[in-house]
This record gives sequence, structure tokens and C-alpha cells, in this order.
Amino acid sequence: MSLLRHASTVVSLTLLSRVLGFARDAAVAALFGTGAVADASVAGLAIPQLARRLLGEGALNAAILPRLLPASPAGPAPRLAGALILVFTLAAVLIAALLALLMPQVTALLAPGFLDDPARAEGAVLAGRIAMVALPLAAGAGVLAALVYAAGRVTRPAFAPAAGNLAVLAVIGAFAFLHAGTAEGFGPRALAFLAMATVAGALAQLMVIGAALPHRAGALLPDRAALKAALPVLVAAGPTLFAAALPQLRILVANASASGLEGGVSALFYATRLVELPLGLVGASAGAVLLPALAARGGAENPTGQNLRGQNLLGHALVAALALTAPAAAGLALLAEPIVRVLFQRGAFDAAASALTVEALAMLALSLPLQAMERILSTAAFAQGLGRLVTRTSVAALLAGGVIGFAAAGPLGLAGPALGVVASSLVALIGLWGGLARAGLLRLGGGEWRRLTGCLLATLAMAVMVGLGAHLLAGPLAAGGLPGALRLGLLVLAGIAVYGLAARSLGLLPRR
Repeated sequence: MSLLRHASTVVSLTLLSRVLGFARDAAVAALFGTGAVADASVAGLAIPQLARRLLGEGALNAAILPRLLPASPAGPAPRLAGALILVFTLAAVLIAALLALLMPQVTALLAPGFLDDPARAEGAVLAGRIAMVALPLAAGAGVLAALVYAAGRVTRPAFAPAAGNLAVLAVIGAFAFLHAGTAEGFGPRALAFLAMATVAGALAQLMVIGAALPHRAGALLPDRAALKAALPVLVAAGPTLFAAALPQLRILVANASASGLEGGVSALFYATRLVELPLGLVGASAGAVLLPALAARGGAENPTGQNLRGQNLLGHALVAALALTAPAAAGLALLAEPIVRVLFQRGAFDAAASALTVEALAMLALSLPLQAMERILSTAAFAQGLGRLVTRTSVAALLAGGVIGFAAAGPLGLAGPALGVVASSLVALIGLWGGLARAGLLRLGGGEWRRLTGCLLATLAMAVMVGLGAHLLAGPLAAGGLPGALRLGLLVLAGIAVYGLAARSLGLLPRR
């Protein structure tokens, strides 16, 4: 019951964070649309945002918890905790300083299409250099979260991303207030505000998580022995953190392949944010709940992750991930146009920006269940000490996605980079599944396979209903405004009801 309670807490607070994230993205879209400022900010803030998202969803849990839990079930000693915070934060400071110095070269790598557009390139460099301050803040917050999770506390770390989004919204609101009714400053000053918003968000996360650390500040002062113990953790965490970041890097590769399209980088960003709502729930729950459970059980004694009742934790996690994300993917793909119009089309985000975002979202949605199950399997691989499997698989997937994304960007437009993300996710899922199965760590029984198949069949039933409803309500949905939003909401609720009925008839839900 404790595992389920923690999972529900993490999911609820992550959902709150994602809703606030939508408010943040909608505000940015209304202010800047898919113009030069939006493109430059997405490219320039890509690395700090990646760090904040990655660490906020428990990447350092995968790097630290397996090394701490076997030796200290109650969490590390205060001096070791202080040493870990110090060495990880200092390493992030050095990396941030190097990236800030090399930001023009980093921008050319992340957005090669900006080379012919000096305004976008210079804006990305400016935003990136300011936002690099967020990197050590995110690293410190990530270490604190891992230490707090090791002590069995989940609420504050799970709430921290929501607090970060509130801080970002406050800075964006200040910019909108200062520039109400005028476009003055919608250039370098706007980019500086957006970068400072990223820093404010990282600082808010650090403060919220730090308040939950079960040690007094004075007790955290590390000694030489604690520093010696922390350095191997830092060295060992490097490859694990790199492996955890690789799946996230596919979005950076997709941005690079979209950078030659005007408005493509920001439109792909908005589409990605929509996909990340259900995906973030899976990732946060896996990092905060599944990983500690698997690590505590130990890979050698219990390689299939079975609990005391003989249930397969990994199999249940895969079923839950597919049950959540398969219908969400179908809904996003079928209702991409009205969803984008209702959520984003206002202010500077015009019909052309909506069309571009819809083009990316309809394809990108197909990657959602693939990425969700990939995150579950990569979490399990980390817990069993198979970081190399994740690295090899993710590098292969990254290369495949990059080749397909760049090749398809010409003939398919923005759907090309999105197709690269789908291909990359599929390659990663196949590689992780095969690797874990060969290692004897993934053996699904007939019950799990029936439930996975049932999820797909229930999703198909929902998709038929939603597709038919979208066709019959095409006119009202296209009108937009409050009537369009209400009809979209009713269509979504109807889809959920059909999915639930189909899932129950297929035995996926208990009958009462």
C-alpha cells in the first residue's frame, strides 16, 4: 500500500506541475507565437530546460539510489549528503561555465538552420548564456531529491516542479505586465526575461526540495572522508546520467532537423509539451517509486522484480504505462487540430502557428506509448546495474532518429523531425526489451500479454468513436472559442468513457 500511496502522490503532484507547465507554455505562445523570439528561446534554453526536466523526473535517483539504498536504507549520513551536494553542484558549475563560453558553437550544433538567420542565432546565444545559471541549481535540486527519496519522503520533491513552474509564470507575467499593449522589447529583452524565468524556476525547485532534507544545515558540512566517499558516486553517476539523458536528446536532434523551417523549432516544442503531459506522469512515477522498489529488492535475489505475492512489478508497470499513454496518443493524434487551437491559438499564436504545431503533434503523438514503456524499461535496467545496455540502445536510437528526421524534414516538413522521434523511440524500446529479456530480467506471463493486448483493443474502440465524433463535429470544433472548447471537452470525456467500458469488458478493470 505504501508503494501505491507514494505513486498516487507523485502522479497527482506531477499532474499539477504539467497543468502549470501548460499555463506557462500557453503564455509564451500567446506572447511570441512561433516567431524568431520563440525559436531562439527554445534553442537557447534547450540544455538548461533539459537538465531541469531530466533531474526533476528523477534521473539522479537512478544514478544515486542503487548505490545508497543497499548500504543505508534510511538514507546517507549528513556529512555524506553534504559532500554529494557539493561535488555534484561544483561539477555542474564547471560544465555550465564551459557551455556558456562555447554557446555560439553549441547553438550551431543544436540549431544548424539558424546559421543563415543571425537574429535567431544571436538570440539563442544570449538566452543560453543567461540560463546556464540554472544548470548548477538543477543539479543541486536533483541531488537533494535523490537524498530525500532515499529517506522515504516523496511529497516535497514531487511538488518542486510545480513550484518551479509557478516561479516561471511569475517572471513571464512580469514581462507581460511591463510590455502590455506594446511590442517594444520583444527581442533581446524578451529573451533575457525568458532565460531569467528558467533560472527562477530552477531556484524555486532547489528551495522546495532543500526544505525537505532530513538534516540540519550545520550537519551537512562535509569532511575529508565524506568527500572521498562522494567522489566515486559522482564518477559512477556520470555514465548513468548520460545514459538517462540520451532518450531526452532525441528532442534536441529533432529540433536541429526542424531548425531550417521558419517557426519549426518552437512549433515542435509546443507539440512536444503536449505529448509530455502523460509521459511525464510515467517518468516521474518510475523514477520516484518503481526505481527505489526495484533497487531495494535487489537484482540478484529477485531478478524479475516480483513482490512477496509473486506479482511482476515490471510487467504491471508496462501495462500501466500502456494503459495510460495508448489512449492519450490516439486522442492527441485524432484531435490535434482542435487541441492546439483551444490551448494555444490566441495573441501572437495565429492560425499559421497552429497549423505548423498540428503537423508535428499528429505524428509525434505516435511516440507516446513507445517512450512511456521505454522509460519503464530503462528505469528497470538502471536498477539492475545495466546502464551500459541503456547507453548502447539509446545511442543507436538517437542515430536512427537523427538520420530519419533530417532525411524526412524536406519531403514531410515538420512531420519529418517528429517521425524521427517515433523511429528513435521504437528502436530504443526494441533494444531495451531484447536486452532485458536476454538477461532474464523481463519475463511477461500470459496475463500481462493479455492485458497489453486489451489496452490496444480498448484504445482502438476509443479511436473509432473519437474519430467519428471529430468528423461529425468538424464545423463546431473548427469555430474555436468557448463553444469549440466545450465540444472538445465533451468529445474527450466520451472517449474516456468508451475506453473505460472497453477496458472493463476486456477484463482490464475489476468488476464490482
